[in-house]
Amino acid sequence: MAPEFEAAAKQYGSKVRFVKLDTDLELAMATRLNIMGLPTLLFLDKNPDVEGVEEGKAPVAVLKERIEGALRKDSIVSLCEYHFFGGEMPTQLM
Repeated sequence: MAPEFEAAAKQYGSKVRFVKLDTDLELAMATRLNIMGLPTLLFLDKNPDVEGVEEGKAPVAVLKERIEGALRKDSIVSLCEYHFFGGEMPTQLM
């Protein structure tokens, strides 16, 4: 899935941040994110409505969707369009 993920990341440039996490090296983060199988895609968004966030602190991330299993670039792009740019919900993922 790595080539598909990288192709989707190139398509969006700086509009969407794509991050890979080595779950063997980052076990605490993998546990915190409840990653149980690979590959796992998490679609996270900043929550602008969180009150009491201290100045200089990062906004709290909100999970929009979790998908376990490999996807092709077109499906990753469709999900990004839906979650981040107001596109239509994908009806079929592959």
